[in-house]
Amino acid sequence: MDLPPLTRKYFSLQPAKERTYRLLCTLLVIILSLILYFFWAPLRSTEIAYTFVSPTITNPYIYIISRAITTLGSEGFFLVLLSVIYWSVNKPLGSWGLIMMPLSIFITSEIPKDIVRLPRPAVRGVTVPTYTFPSGHTSGAVAVWGYLAILIKKRSFWILSLTIIILVGLSRVMLGYHFPGDVLGGYITGIIFLALFFWLGITLKEKNWHKKTSLSLLFLLSLTIPLALSFIPATYAPNLTGYTAGAALGYLLERETLQFTLQTTRLKHLIKALLGLPVIPLIILAPPALFTINSHLFTFTQYALSTFWITYLAPLLFIKLNLAQKTTH
Repeated sequence: MDLPPLTRKYFSLQPAKERTYRLLCTLLVIILSLILYFFWAPLRSTEIAYTFVSPTITNPYIYIISRAITTLGSEGFFLVLLSVIYWSVNKPLGSWGLIMMPLSIFITSEIPKDIVRLPRPAVRGVTVPTYTFPSGHTSGAVAVWGYLAILIKKRSFWILSLTIIILVGLSRVMLGYHFPGDVLGGYITGIIFLALFFWLGITLKEKNWHKKTSLSLLFLLSLTIPLALSFIPATYAPNLTGYTAGAALGYLLERETLQFTLQTTRLKHLIKALLGLPVIPLIILAPPALFTINSHLFTFTQYALSTFWITYLAPLLFIKLNLAQKTTH
């Protein structure tokens, strides 16, 4: 099983500059944490919440723009983006993004929310049945867009990613879903998770764990670890951990049996997206509408199947339809 495409202790070809960026990120986390600590009450006050929400309420254009921006930090958008990357651009980049994305939201937002249990802003017309601190859209945006920026290594993409990360956080406040303090909390937990994810990836790669570990054990770990995590008390625990399990199992199986190639025509890439993407919401939305089953394991399996479709079943279909080729050994 391939790890994220890292071959050096540093993510870039400029270690000195990267050390500076690492230091800046550390300082940023410290500064944001201090701001959150010393200004906790003002950053979670009703007055400041309405200051941000007022323009959105009075101006429909600002509301539409804010809704569009906040989508860039949603798990649904990430599923679409990472699926396209996996099917048509870079398989390791897409597959590890699909494994990491739900895990990042679960660890950086859902678990802390259930521990802290703070209510959302009391904004008229805004009803969200979950807790508020920290912002999951914000931490997810930091994790996913940061992950892509680090591995794509292009200045223009860095600028795009940082802009999206900032705007997603701002949109969450302007839509009345979060207090400013929740967004700062999302930035903090997102940065910490991203740093730990890459540190762990590099450490395991240096130890050649993927070469030393048997395939059967990798399959077992890919299922049992997310399944065990799914029982941690959190609102969307089986959903998010199911995503991770399905993505990991599917990519392992694809690597061993298919190894589909990405080289094909633009038309075929478009057809792959048109065929593959609509199935994802069908898997997620259809079972609750057709069955009355509402169990933990059913939800876990349902969401695991959606990412298993992305990482294995869809590529298998693409090969059958001659939209992709199977690698010959």
